[in-house]
Amino acid sequence: MADRRYESLVLIHPDQGEAGAKELTARMRTLLEEQGATISQVQEWGLRELAYPIAKQRRAAYVLFEYRAEPRALVEFERNLKLMDPIVRFVSVRQAENAPPAQMRFAGRPEREEGESEGEEVGGGEPEDEAMSEGEA
Repeated sequence: MADRRYESLVLIHPDQGEAGAKELTARMRTLLEEQGATISQVQEWGLRELAYPIAKQRRAAYVLFEYRAEPRALVEFERNLKLMDPIVRFVSVRQAENAPPAQMRFAGRPEREEGESEGEEVGGGEPEDEAMSEGEA
């Protein structure tokens, strides 16, 4: 069977700290390489807020792996992830062969667009000119 492109996003328990997360990332990289996978990139996004609490945790360290592997290697990788206690959650997705690689993300907050401020709603308010009725003008 031919190699396929995969992307796996792994969430690591925040109690591991940065050093523990780096150690786990190295361990997962070794697991993939032992299964014959070719890793194209590993992105450590750092500690981020979760969309909802998982196992009473509101934050987790995110790590994204992009690699080529056989399907049986993916099954073995996921089996090992399930057995690792510090892994909060993970998801693996098969990528199209012609899909571009994931863009680099940084551990900081995402950049806001120009004109968008902290308390400003996007597309939710009415322009001031339209808010006045004809009788008020």
